[in-house]
Amino acid sequence: PPPRPAEPTPMETEGAGSSGEADRSKAVEEIHAEAARIGPVHALECDNRTGQYELFGIITHQGRTAEGGHYVAWVKRDAKTWLVFDDETVAEVDAPRIKELYGGGDWHIAYMCLYRKMETLSLEEE
Repeated sequence: PPPRPAEPTPMETEGAGSSGEADRSKAVEEIHAEAARIGPVHALECDNRTGQYELFGIITHQGRTAEGGHYVAWVKRDAKTWLVFDDETVAEVDAPRIKELYGGGDWHIAYMCLYRKMETLSLEEE
């Protein structure tokens, strides 16, 4: 069979008439309907804490591209030690090694950093 002509891209159809405008208008209506269904979003109440957080976990990607590579979890054990979960292997590493997770070549790069709120005194309690 002869090759099919390429489908026009959204950029090509934007100014092509009412079809692109109708699609855009329908998408906007759907967004407004979903926003009305969800309702207003409210911020959580402030507990008047200092807001200090500590890094306690990291997920890294090791590999040169997003299409290939390997993910590893790093979890803080204590102030001096982290645990590295690499498939079925668990190993300890010294805390300063965490600062090396910035990538480069085939080395690990921090993909997701996990923080937890530190228990601190509020400003009124001091």
